[in-house]
Amino acid sequence: MPGEVKTVAFYGTAPARSGITLVSKRIGTPFTVRWIRVTFADGCINLLSVRLYCSLDLYAPAAVEPSGVSILRDYGQVDYLVGEGEQKFIEHSVEIAERGAFLKVWGVNADWFDHAVDVQIGIEIGE
Repeated sequence: MPGEVKTVAFYGTAPARSGITLVSKRIGTPFTVRWIRVTFADGCINLLSVRLYCSLDLYAPAAVEPSGVSILRDYGQVDYLVGEGEQKFIEHSVEIAERGAFLKVWGVNADWFDHAVDVQIGIEIGE
C-alpha cells in the first residue's frame, strides 16, 4: 500500500579500531527515506561514526566504505553522525526510485573498545 511507513532496523557491534557494515533486506519497491534514528551509548565519546547508504548490491565490507550513495551527502559539512550517550533523530527525506535497493549502515569505530551500532530508518513505501 503506497504511503505506508516502515521501520528498517539495524543492530551490530563495531569492533575496537575497526568497522562493520549492516545491510537491510532487499526493498522491492521505490521508497522514500523519511527519518533516521541513531543511538550512541555512553562511552562512545564521538569515536563511533555512523554513515548511511542506499545501494543496489549486498557488498558489506568492514574496513572500507561500502558501495552505494550516502544518504546524508547533500548539504552537510560531513555525511556521518557521531554522539555520546544520546539518541539522534533526524527528519531527512530522500527519494529512492530504484526497485530492489538495499539500505546500508557503516559504523566506524576509532575507539579502543567495541561499540554497538543501533540504527532505525523510517521509509515510506512507493508504488
